[in-house]
Parts: sequence; C-alpha cells; structure tokens
Amino acid sequence: MATQGWATERLGDWLKRHPTKTPTDCKDKLEVDYGIKLKYSKAWSGMKVALEQIHGKYEESFQLLFNWAAQIAKSSPGSHVQIEVEMVEGKQRFRRIFVALKPYIDGFLEGCRPFIGIDASCLYGKYRGQLASATGIDGHNWLYHIAYAIFDTENEDNWTWFMQQLHIAIGDVPNLVICTDACKGLEKVVGAIFLNAENRECMRHLYQNFMKHYTGDVFTDHLYPAARSYTKGMFKWHMKKIFDFAPGTIEYLDTHHSRLWYKSSFSENSKCDALTNNVSESFNAQVKKFKGLLLHELVDKLRELIMEKRYLRKKLARQWHDRILPNVIKELNLISNHLTVLKVSVSDDDIAEVTIVDQWNNQKRETVDLQNHNCSCREWQVTGKPCRHALAWILSNRGMKIEDYVHEYYSVAKFKKAYEARVEPIPDRSQWPEVDLGFTVHQPLLGRGLGRPKVQRIRGCMEKRATKKKVRCKRCGGLGHFQKSYKEPEVGQDGERGPCRNHFCRKRTIEDDAGTSQPQVNKKKKKKTTTAKKKTPVKKKLKRAKANPPPTAVTSITKLVFDP
Repeated sequence: MATQGWATERLGDWLKRHPTKTPTDCKDKLEVDYGIKLKYSKAWSGMKVALEQIHGKYEESFQLLFNWAAQIAKSSPGSHVQIEVEMVEGKQRFRRIFVALKPYIDGFLEGCRPFIGIDASCLYGKYRGQLASATGIDGHNWLYHIAYAIFDTENEDNWTWFMQQLHIAIGDVPNLVICTDACKGLEKVVGAIFLNAENRECMRHLYQNFMKHYTGDVFTDHLYPAARSYTKGMFKWHMKKIFDFAPGTIEYLDTHHSRLWYKSSFSENSKCDALTNNVSESFNAQVKKFKGLLLHELVDKLRELIMEKRYLRKKLARQWHDRILPNVIKELNLISNHLTVLKVSVSDDDIAEVTIVDQWNNQKRETVDLQNHNCSCREWQVTGKPCRHALAWILSNRGMKIEDYVHEYYSVAKFKKAYEARVEPIPDRSQWPEVDLGFTVHQPLLGRGLGRPKVQRIRGCMEKRATKKKVRCKRCGGLGHFQKSYKEPEVGQDGERGPCRNHFCRKRTIEDDAGTSQPQVNKKKKKKTTTAKKKTPVKKKLKRAKANPPPTAVTSITKLVFDP
C-alpha cells in the first residue's frame, strides 16, 4: 500500500525539476509510472513533505530572511534592504521587507528616464500578502527593476513605509514622475513623500472605472483621444464633446481622478509620455510563477531574475556602436516613410512652418525650432524624439541626421550605464551567514478569507481574456445563480407552489390555512399603496441637464476645459 513516505521519495527529484507542478500532476505521475490507484490526499501530503525537504519549512523562512539580508550586505555593499518585525501576543513576528540593490539604484539614476511605476499584486503561497514593486523605463522602453517589497495588506501605513524606503534608496531625483493606479491607501502618500514629483494616474484603470458609470460611443471616441492630446486646445475640444453629452463627467473626473492622466499637462523634462502603468503590469507577469514560494526564496528568485535580465541587456548593448539606440532610429524611420508633407516655409536657419497631412487626413501646420528641439504640437518636448513635423523638415535638408535631434535618454551610452553594474551572485541558503537576533522571528498572523484561496484573479470586463462566463439556473432558467441557491418556492405542473423558506412567509401561510376553517370576520380595508414612480428616461434627463446645468466645482480639469 502506498504511503506518504513512499510518495515523498518518488516525488522529490521530480519536483526539483518541475517546481510548478500541482498535487493532481503528482497523483497522475505516480499512477502512470507505477500502475496503481492513489488517493489525492496521499499525493498532496507526499508533495507537501517533498517541498519542505527542498525549500525548507514555512515557519523557518522568516528567520532566513535576515540571513539572506546579511549575505546581500556582504556581496553587494551599499544596497538598501530593510526588514521589520512587530511584537504580537508576546512573540516577534515578521511584518514587511524592502529590497533595493545598489546596481538597481545606480543604473536607474545614471541611465534611465526619471519615471517610476508603483503597483502591488497578491501572493498566493502560504503567506498571502502583497508584493509591491517600483519599476522604471530604460531608453529602449524596456522594464527596469528598481525595488520591491513584501507586506501583508495594501493600506496607507504600508504604502507610506514603502515610499519612505524608496526615497531613502534613490533620494530626490530631479524631474521625477511617479505613475500609480487605484492602489488602496496610495492616493495621498506619493505627494507626502516625494514633494516635487509629478503624480500621474494609469489611464487604463481610470478608463475601466469611468466606463462603469458612463457608457456610450461619445466616451469611447473622445476620452482616450483627450488623454493622448499633447496640446491643451485638442484636450479642451474632446472634453467639451463629452461635457455636452453628459455634464456630470467633468465633476466625476475632478472628484475621483484628480491626478494627471492627460498628456497636455505632462512635464517636458522627464521625456516620458506613458499614459499607463504597463511597466508594473509587466513585472507582475514576470514574477507570477514565483508568487507561491516561501519568502526567503521569493526575494532570492527575484534577485536571480533581475541578475540574468541585466546581463542579457549588457551583452546586447556591447553590439551597438551608434549614438542612438537602433530601435529608436528604426521607429523614427518608419514614421518618416509614411509622411505626407505639403509645405515647409522657412523663417530662419532653424525655424520654419511645416504643413503635413495627419493620420485622419487633415492638414496641420505647426512651427518647428530645430535648435531648441521645439515644436508647437509639444510631442517633441514631451517625448524627447522628433515629431512628424520636425522629421519632415530634418529630412528635407541635406546633411541633417535624425539621431542628432534625439534626446540623450535614448542614447546607447545611457543604456550601457543603466546595466553596467552587475548583480553579484550568491550561494544557496546553507552558506548564508547565520544572524543571531536574540529572538526567533515567528510567522505573521494573517487573516484568511472564506473558501479556497484563489490563484488566478478575476479579470475585469475591459481586459483581454476577461471572465465572461455566465451561470444559468436549471430550476427557473435565470442567469446569475445556481439551482442550489434559488430562493423562490418550487412551482408544480398544475401551478401549486411549495412552502417558502422565509420564516415570515411560512408563518403567514400557516395563519392563512388556519383561517379557512374559521368564520369570516370583517377585515379592515387596507390603504391603497401608491405605485412607484417610473424612472425618468435618459433622454429627458439629458434635456433637463442641458436646460439647467448643475454648478461645477472649480478644479483642474474644469479650468482646462472652460477657461479661455
């Protein structure tokens, strides 16, 4: 008869090679290899013991974090690793950890644009906390790892601590931009810690929240174009179209989305026009397979992942010998091949009027200043790469090269500086320094929700591969509930109804049955109940709103839309 120990011996080496396998996979493997029938519980318990032998015990992982931090301080001096514990019920328990190695910090400060995306995602191992990350963008528009942290929940206290540790690690970065989404407790923290930073909001999350309250083609056709407009004139035009259709949208955006989400107000110093926080989402996708590990292995796997990524990009940079990154030049050449230039009127050596046909087949005339890298469309100033109008004039002059007018953030030299410092390799946990804290670090006491923990999150309706499955009740045929959870009484073939499960309904039924055998008594007439008013149609609401528009608060978006 197969025992737990027998299953553990045969699964150990296999799980080392396939660490992401599930208990069902283990059960199937043992049944196929040995021709036996095995209970799921035996496979699960055997897999659990085998994983403990490979990775260690959950209770010991929090003490091993201090050993790992000591090894990092030894191999990579200057790194910022902070671990906090707290006294709970007379025991020192793990609370949170922050990691920012010196190569990450130096590379960001010397070779990347001053843009940081902040986000957090759930861990689905035995420790069901949050993995927070701070990520940047290099000149190639690739994800750059800066720092990461682990704490129990998303709240203002944890986010304040995370941003304080990040501020200690990178200091006051000039022209810094911090982009966040709808993280709980993060709304007020960024401005309190990074006083001079530009705080942006992820447009993708804003759009999802906005479409929950307002729907229609007007919002689809004008909200994203308004965010993408570099000039205030085009932003006002799109927002007025939205306001004319639904006046309450401006007040909603000012109240619930007061941070910057439109390019017309982006600063011209960061040279980054990212509307979304996709860099953070890319990080979450990279580390998805590590989220079930014990904490000491999780932080080390992240270090190993970043170490390998940095080396691959360092090797790639050695092959480039031009001034500007090849991908940037390729992108600008592709844009220039599809230009329709109507006229270039030169005003001075470096100043001209350029008229081109845009992607909507409209003629646009803008003023271009080559010496100051300036165009009246503002795209050149915000991105650091020549816009269509600048490219039209540059390519119409012999001897001018596109790469001479691209900002240094996109240079090969900056890219090499970002990945110049290497992440030092470290041995396994058996060779880490033993740290004597004078006490034992115990596991945190985390609250656990009802039901089986979810590994795959439920996707929103606006996301790709969204969860769109609808359930149908076999009893009533309705959507949104099962037969088991159906609350109404059953109806027979002849129309008879079963007793209701509700206590008050059942009591009323018993009284009615008892009253049939008694003489009838004159009952008081019930008062007529007024029927509920019908809802006002949407068209009437819109007409009333146009006739009597509500007073709007004086806020940033309101000023942009209505001020001359």
